[in-house]
Amino acid sequence: MIKNSLYKLIIFSILSSFLSILPLPILNAQIIDNEQAHSSIKWKQINSPDFQLIFPIEFQSSALLLAEQIDSMLIRTSQDLKVKPKKISIILQSNHIEQNGFAQLAPRKVEAFTTPGPASDNTEWLPNLVIHELRHVAQFDKLTGRIQGPFLQQLALAFYGLHLPAWYFEGDAVSIETQYSNGGRGRSSSWMMPYRTNQLSNKKYNLDKNILGSFKDNTAGYYLTGYLLNTYLTNHYGYGIHEEIMRDIRAHLWRPFNLNYALKKTTGLRINKLYKLSQKQLDSTWSSWSNSSISAEAKADKNRFPTDYFLPQTTTAGTLFYLKQSPQTTPALIRKINEKEEKLVNIGFQLTPYYQVKNKFIVWDEIRKDGRFGKQTYNIIQLYNIETGKIQSLSKKSRLYSPILNEKEDKVYSIQVDKNNRSSLIYIDVKSKKIVNLIDFPVNIFIQQPNLNSENNKIIAIAMSGKGTNLIEIDLLNLSWNLLFDWSNFEFNRPIYHKDRIIYKANYEKIDNIFEYNREQKTIHRLTDASFGAFYPSVNGDENLLYNDYQYNGYKVNSIGLDQDNKPVFKPNLSSLKLIDEQLKEFNPPLSRGKDKAYEVTNYNSLSHLFNFHSLSISANNFENFDNYKPSIYWLSNDLLNTTQLKLGYEYDLEMEKSNYSAEISYNKFFPKFTLKYLNRGQIGQAKVGNSNQIIGFDFRENVYSFDMQIPISIYRGNLLYSYGLSFGTSYQQRYDLSISTLRNFNYEFSFPLNYLVYFNRNTRRSQLDLIPKWGQNINFTYRHVPFEDAADGQMFVLKSNFYFPGIFHNHGFQARFSYQSSTGRYEGMYEIPLVSGFSSFNAGKFNNTLLLNYRFPIAYPDWAISSIAYIKRFHGYFFADYQDIQRKTMAPVSFGIGLSADFNLFRYILPDFGIGTKFSYINHPSAKGKIVPSFSFNYSY
Repeated sequence: MIKNSLYKLIIFSILSSFLSILPLPILNAQIIDNEQAHSSIKWKQINSPDFQLIFPIEFQSSALLLAEQIDSMLIRTSQDLKVKPKKISIILQSNHIEQNGFAQLAPRKVEAFTTPGPASDNTEWLPNLVIHELRHVAQFDKLTGRIQGPFLQQLALAFYGLHLPAWYFEGDAVSIETQYSNGGRGRSSSWMMPYRTNQLSNKKYNLDKNILGSFKDNTAGYYLTGYLLNTYLTNHYGYGIHEEIMRDIRAHLWRPFNLNYALKKTTGLRINKLYKLSQKQLDSTWSSWSNSSISAEAKADKNRFPTDYFLPQTTTAGTLFYLKQSPQTTPALIRKINEKEEKLVNIGFQLTPYYQVKNKFIVWDEIRKDGRFGKQTYNIIQLYNIETGKIQSLSKKSRLYSPILNEKEDKVYSIQVDKNNRSSLIYIDVKSKKIVNLIDFPVNIFIQQPNLNSENNKIIAIAMSGKGTNLIEIDLLNLSWNLLFDWSNFEFNRPIYHKDRIIYKANYEKIDNIFEYNREQKTIHRLTDASFGAFYPSVNGDENLLYNDYQYNGYKVNSIGLDQDNKPVFKPNLSSLKLIDEQLKEFNPPLSRGKDKAYEVTNYNSLSHLFNFHSLSISANNFENFDNYKPSIYWLSNDLLNTTQLKLGYEYDLEMEKSNYSAEISYNKFFPKFTLKYLNRGQIGQAKVGNSNQIIGFDFRENVYSFDMQIPISIYRGNLLYSYGLSFGTSYQQRYDLSISTLRNFNYEFSFPLNYLVYFNRNTRRSQLDLIPKWGQNINFTYRHVPFEDAADGQMFVLKSNFYFPGIFHNHGFQARFSYQSSTGRYEGMYEIPLVSGFSSFNAGKFNNTLLLNYRFPIAYPDWAISSIAYIKRFHGYFFADYQDIQRKTMAPVSFGIGLSADFNLFRYILPDFGIGTKFSYINHPSAKGKIVPSFSFNYSY
């Protein structure tokens, strides 16, 4: 469940020891998530000896229920590692609807996004999430517990990330989340499906490809691969093997390739051998599950890249619709007529693929976010008129999921989840957009994926609670409901009505299939016999069932006849919920809610952790770049809600041989972000002696006080991403200790120069294979002046623009960057606009604008593993032509050339994604020192 947040922090040792010494001109990254919750939230807390639970006031009753389980969670997630975790702060973000969470050091905390989403699951969301994240806490403390504290959390996290690769620590956490629940991903056949499908489809990828991914193929990923490897270890070496491995790693924290050596010592296996043995065992197990052949429809798909055709549906006219998604394109609703596809509309970000079509309307849900506060998100309802092509939003700032159409009454039904995780059934009046609440379900029952019957008087949906999963039928006439089955932990998906029966997906067997429930006879019948998995059923007329048939190259469209007669009765098979590691179910019983403690709820103020010092660091910017790196040490403090950061630092400038001291505070709780900084630094300068040409050097020190305010806004609307905002800054400089006291015209003081920035960016959403957006408009204005200075006046105006256009072929793109600046006084001779390639290789003279053009294109997706050192995913290139002072009306660029780049991963680390490139510039200028100038670049990103 933890995704990128932890990996953005665990690479410090690699970066500090390796990247900082590279003599490369371009080296940058963004590694810290700086998003905040909304400033209006009132926070509460529960404090116990072993944990602190921090949550919004609206989530109080649910937080109390969770608190009753955390003590036992802490024990169960750490007992096999023989460690007692230190007290941990757990922050519950109930205003953030994305389903995720993370555990981290620097500062030490867990964050959990509490809202259950519309995706089907087999167990209660929040307890399962917290168990997973607390396993990471146990891993932290087992491996690095002795070196944490107010100085070394960043170092501890670095050791953790260096020695435990993502496949190991995430696979281990998935195993724990499965052991201590009746569900969990280890009991989900659909979660296992990609790995099994590839293996049985003769797409047997190596370890690097399965954990690091691919642009051109569907792979299992590091969570699933790691889980399978971890359970193999448990199966063959017992529960104690993980503690033995981590104990050996902890005893040799300075040993390179530590996990490999620890595995060899404790099991006799290295990682590659472990992977091969695991594959062999799984092949033997999985090949016996089904002998069904791959469907003809799936084999007929000629797309170069895996392509999904989610949720196939038809209207009464028989037209086929689906939600199409592939690495080449962003998700789009497609209408297929006479074997020809027609794209209707690109849709925005979704928590899970979903839409519904009825006659002339299509309805779906999309994520929205607050423009300023990234942890304040919403789910809204969109309605598309097929005849007019118009889209209207039926809700704003809502928490509505899985809408369904009732065209006869101009209603859209939906599930609403409040900030305390209570589900309600509502409907929206399409004309007035008024939301009417129909039923509030008990707080312990969460409702998912509703569907309306043809008479518009009943709804079938999925119910989930601490008892497990079920199907629930809702009577719209008397607003009552009843459960169809006994509670279990089967994973249901998209139930629908067909006449007087109910059709749905379930994992009753070891492969997901479509089933039919006869309510009168209370019998279940299996409708599909999928090779790997069948999903998303819909009825085409009364005689055919459309569904998604999963294959190695994506979710394909398939259909079967709906013969109502002669179907054998099916008995659900509880053994399908057994784990791959059969021992795990006996390790401990599932968590139960204990009520032997009374927890006190008190107010929580983020200022209580204002001085929360956690780490000494050698980077002032959290390793976002290493440009002009100087030896330094900084003491870092972050409050738990990510609103305040303090940095106290020392830096030594090797070139000037000067010591610099700084203190900085950033406060980001409210709509603007504020930064105050104090810097005491040594500087050097040069001056002429009298009227002669003799130059003498001098040095001095200065105090610099600066203030910056930013208002950054970012939103998404369908397929478009917007970011805009402004910033304002000023400073005060006071110079002293001038080494030449007789120096004339030396300014001892600079009072409050003002800087303004305004920007607007509008870009289309990129597909997985897009190198740049297909369309984009980005404009940036900067203005600087010194209104309070008489001796050192001046001003600067800068315009930067960047435009994107589609290329000739898929995933190609054209980029044009025009920039202009005008400067006077103290800003004369300073350039803030992008410079042409090869700028340092010729005498550019004075200029005020540049135009940089390039055309980018992918070359190949090799998925090459170079031992365990590097894994190359993609080669791509570009042509460029750079112009300077275009008012001279010359068609010849100042420089032009070609570039080649490669995207790769190092040492089997999931993140960062590295890029290395070379560029050859032809300098088309008479003052050029050499006509062809090579250059190299190295970068990393997340």
